[in-house]
Amino acid sequence: MKHFIAGQKAKVSDLTASQTLAVGLRINFNSSVAVDFSCFGVDSEGQLSDDRYMIFFNQKNSPCESLKIVNAQGADAATFKINLAGIPNNIKKLVFTATLDGAETMSQVRSGYLRVADDANDLLKFDFDGTQFKQEKALIVGELYFKEKWRFGAVGQGFNGGLSALLAHFGGEEMTETPSSAVIPSPTPVRLSKITLEKQGDKQTISLAKVTTPQKIHINLNWDAGQAKKGLFGMPSQAPDLDLGCMYRMMDGTTGVIQPLGKFLGHKDSTPYILLDKDDRDGQASDGENLTIYRPDLIEFMIIFALIYKGAPDFSAVNGRLTIKDFSGMETFIKLDAPDPKTKFCVAASFKKNGSNFDLIKEEKYFKSGHKAADEHYGFGFKWATGRK
Repeated sequence: MKHFIAGQKAKVSDLTASQTLAVGLRINFNSSVAVDFSCFGVDSEGQLSDDRYMIFFNQKNSPCESLKIVNAQGADAATFKINLAGIPNNIKKLVFTATLDGAETMSQVRSGYLRVADDANDLLKFDFDGTQFKQEKALIVGELYFKEKWRFGAVGQGFNGGLSALLAHFGGEEMTETPSSAVIPSPTPVRLSKITLEKQGDKQTISLAKVTTPQKIHINLNWDAGQAKKGLFGMPSQAPDLDLGCMYRMMDGTTGVIQPLGKFLGHKDSTPYILLDKDDRDGQASDGENLTIYRPDLIEFMIIFALIYKGAPDFSAVNGRLTIKDFSGMETFIKLDAPDPKTKFCVAASFKKNGSNFDLIKEEKYFKSGHKAADEHYGFGFKWATGRK
C-alpha cells in the first residue's frame, strides 16, 4: 500500500487493473464529534450539474448505481463504492468531503485518513491531522478525477463555511425549511435545485401532492440561432426556426396537440390548462419558446416535442435543450445531444401520471415522418394533415 501526502497524484491504472474501488474515510477527535461524509460527482466545470450525484447519508445511491455509500467497512467511518466503468461521461470528478455541524473545527482533528482499495487490497492511504487546518468546518479530503484516465489526488483543502461553502463551491445551494413554532425542527435538509437527465430513459419524479398554490410546470425550449450565411445567389440563409409543442391525454380521455403550426396554442384557464407563449421564428428571443402546464394533476400522459420548421437539416446544428422547472423550484435539464441525421422532429421528453406523482422521462426519440410517426409510436390516435405557418 502506498502512503500519499497532500497534493500527491497517481493514475488508478498504475495502482490496480480493477474498475471497482472502495473509498473509506475516518476523522478522529479527542471527544465524540459528529462528522458527515459526502461525495460530489461534478462535471468538467467542477459544478454539481446533477443533484443526484451528491451522495451522502440522505441520498445513498446515484441513478446509475455506480456510486454509492455503503455500510462502513473495517475502521472506516464511511465507505463509498465506485464502479468507474459505469460513471456517466458528464461526471468528470468524484470529490470526497467531510463536514462538521457542531462547535468543533478541523484544527481539532486528532487524526484522519482516506484510503482507496480494490476488491482485494488497500491501494493507498492519505493520512492527515489538525495541524494542517485552522477554523475550517468542511474539508475536501481527496478526489478521483478523469483526465484521459481515471486518477486519484490527495487534497486536504479546508472551507470555513462548512457544508454551505462546499455546496456553493460546487454550484449548489443549501435550502432551509422554516418550521412552524409548534414543530420541533429537524436537521436542515440538503436540497439542490437542478438536475440533468443525461441518458434516454432517465427519470425525475415530480410530486403532485395537494398544496394551496397552483402546481405549474414550466417547459422552455432554447437553441442557438447561429449566424446567417450566404446561400444560393449570395442571399443570406435562414436562421433556424424551432417549434415547441406537445401531445396530451387527460385523465378524462380528452386528447389534443399544442404547437405553433395551426396556432394551436392552448388555454390557461380552461381545458387543457396548457399554454404555449409564442412562436420564436428565428431563435432571437433569449427565452426561446415556453410551454406552461397549469394543471398537471389533470394530465394522464403527454409528450414534449421539438420540430425544426426551417433553417437547419437536423438537430446537430442547433444545440437544442429543454429546461423544465416545477412548482418546487427544481430545474431539470435535457440536452438533445444524440441527433439522428436529417431528422427534424424529436420527442424530447414525456410526462406520465404515476399515482400522486408526475414522472418526467428523457425520451430523445427522432422520427423522420414527424408528428404522425410519433403519434403512432405513443398511441394518441390523431388524424394528420399538412400545415404551414
